[in-house]
Amino acid sequence: MRLIALLLLCTIFVSAAQRPKIALVLSGGGARGGAHAGVLKVLEEQRIPVDLIIGTSMGSFVGGLYASGKTPQEIMQMLETTPWQEYIRTDFQRQEMPLRKKQIDYKYQGRLGLGVNSENELVLPTGVLKRQPLLLKFMELTADTQDIDNFDDLNIPYRAIATNIKNGDSVILDSGSLAKAMYASSSIPGGFQPINIDGIDLVDGGVSLNFPIEVAKEMGADVVIAVDVSENFDENLNVDSYFVVMGQLVNILMRKNANESITKLSANDVLMTPNLEGFSGLDADKYAEIIQKGVDVCLHSKAKLEQYALSEQEYSEYKKHYREKHVYQTPFIDAIVIENSTYISDEIIRNEISQKIGERLNEQRLAKDIISLYNTTLFDSVDYFLEKNDFNKSILHIKTTPSWDTKGEIRFALGLEDDFKGHSAYSLKFGYAMFGLNSYGGEWRSDFAIGRTEKARTEWFQPLDSLQRFYIKPSLEYNSGTEILPSTLLDPQFTAIGLGSVGNQEMDLSRYGGTFAAGIHLGRDFEFEVGLSAYRDYINIDILKVEPLPSFGVVSSYHYDARPLYAAINVDSLDNVNFPTQGLKTELKWTKEMEVFGSDYAYEQVFFDIEKPLNFYANNFIFYARYGYTYKEDDVFRIEGLYKLGGLFNLSGYAPYSFAGNNVALAVLKYTYEIKDGGFFGTLNAPLYLGFSLESGKVWDKGDDLGFDTVHKSGTLYVAADTFLGPLYLAYGTSTDGQQSAYLYLGEKF
Repeated sequence: MRLIALLLLCTIFVSAAQRPKIALVLSGGGARGGAHAGVLKVLEEQRIPVDLIIGTSMGSFVGGLYASGKTPQEIMQMLETTPWQEYIRTDFQRQEMPLRKKQIDYKYQGRLGLGVNSENELVLPTGVLKRQPLLLKFMELTADTQDIDNFDDLNIPYRAIATNIKNGDSVILDSGSLAKAMYASSSIPGGFQPINIDGIDLVDGGVSLNFPIEVAKEMGADVVIAVDVSENFDENLNVDSYFVVMGQLVNILMRKNANESITKLSANDVLMTPNLEGFSGLDADKYAEIIQKGVDVCLHSKAKLEQYALSEQEYSEYKKHYREKHVYQTPFIDAIVIENSTYISDEIIRNEISQKIGERLNEQRLAKDIISLYNTTLFDSVDYFLEKNDFNKSILHIKTTPSWDTKGEIRFALGLEDDFKGHSAYSLKFGYAMFGLNSYGGEWRSDFAIGRTEKARTEWFQPLDSLQRFYIKPSLEYNSGTEILPSTLLDPQFTAIGLGSVGNQEMDLSRYGGTFAAGIHLGRDFEFEVGLSAYRDYINIDILKVEPLPSFGVVSSYHYDARPLYAAINVDSLDNVNFPTQGLKTELKWTKEMEVFGSDYAYEQVFFDIEKPLNFYANNFIFYARYGYTYKEDDVFRIEGLYKLGGLFNLSGYAPYSFAGNNVALAVLKYTYEIKDGGFFGTLNAPLYLGFSLESGKVWDKGDDLGFDTVHKSGTLYVAADTFLGPLYLAYGTSTDGQQSAYLYLGEKF
């Protein structure tokens, strides 16, 4: 029996020696590279053997999967069914971010900001697309090969081409992690973040060698089957965005070096160029059509390929040697080692990893833990690898590297609002945060704003344990601005002379003071916090001439001391601040002002709101409700503690600040239809929406009529975009009693 097996093996090698060594060379081209899978399908059907695979970018991805043992059918199915937007992302997955990070989204709408690196230098991210989600997907797809270090030991010997970002040289990757090699070869510069392999920062190989025909020749290929999916650059391009410029630059580099490589082909080689006119490198939603283009071009080349076809018996023997799937047996984990170079404690990292010592490695669960850890926004990468020590023990290493903004961040935000009736407002915000100020991860954040309100606030956030569950948060702040409230809320002397009929009144409000808060984080979505504040309020009301007042008007000034005590529960698991499709946001807050603490106010109130989206394909429904009740009111004139209605999605038919009182109830149902999604670039590519809302609400004080007929009802039609500056709305609101308002706002509502 052994003799028969030996003779069979010898026959295979003799047969291989007698036929030419065939190399498959696959170029880069983004999603257009899906055609490579169609080519592989036909090559197998025509019994064309492949002895070497060399790929660049998307060619390295498809070629790497095939070299690892995946069938063309498996690759095609994976390309067509994978939700690629989950892995090709411009931002972190918000639902898994810590609540403190989520809260910043409400303060700084948009994506404007800089980072501070470990050397205290101002920096920008190295790519708009995150590395970790896509790399983990590649690791999942190549999990069976993780015990193979030399790419010559794969089912088919394989090479991936990347580019050294520091000098532009092409780098031939022939060993190490197959997933990292495929990622390095595919990381479009300016798009994906680079990856460091063996001390070299690598980006897409298409920049230096998009069609590595010469590499195949150097590896001893007798025949090269080359598939070119490179995208031609457009000489009549309308240069109107960053993405257009970057895409054109990459296409120029790839096309020109691909053309140079094609000159290396000989008469025996086969060049296939699928007809991919109309398909771009970003058309990941069109893989089925793109794959078919690969099938078509390979069938068209059938006559030239036939000379390299094997007989059925020969191909059957070939498949036994080259297409047998490699089986990897996951080991039992004997120890877990944390290799952490960030300010976050090792305990936090270990606490996020659910893998238990003594159990078999669960890679699927480990990948979820790692992406969850990555979504804390604290790391540039969270990597893992296995090693056997001298005692044959399996050690799982979890290795982290600090984020590009590990020492701090600078955030900017712009807000604009216009109601087309002469009322407009703006806001400019600037914030600077310093991270990792001590071993527990203390943070110091300062924020400033000018515009409709002037604000300055500084806050120290200090965790009290290594897991950052408990914290204290002292802060100081100053606010100055103009509030607009109904004149009926002024003190009795103005109401007595008929000022209740003049509509809204502008009031200058200044407040300064501080807060000491303490709280607990239970998971990444839940926070309980209590705090005591001390403020000084200054209120100036300038009332211009209104009969029977003198022509010079009246100025009334007030000043009060405030000592609010509060307790609040916050929950936030929304996937997007502005246009959520999943999750929940709610707040429950109790506030009490007491004279015993030196307060001039004496009221007590509770507030509750909830926001819940429901999504059906491109249709999104959002239910929002708000309720606030002051169950102990005082007779002191005040602005703090009052609830206001009016403005966009806040009874849109009525002008902003139309209603104010001690109690409020509001219910809103919004419908949004996604006209255009943001593709891989998310908000950087400005998704567009069309929608409407139905709103009903009321504010009231003691003794007011609370009948159903007194509730205000309003509706809104709007178009919107989720831009990198924040949400952009153009809206029209109307009410059942004939009130109408129009809105244009960008960034935030005032």
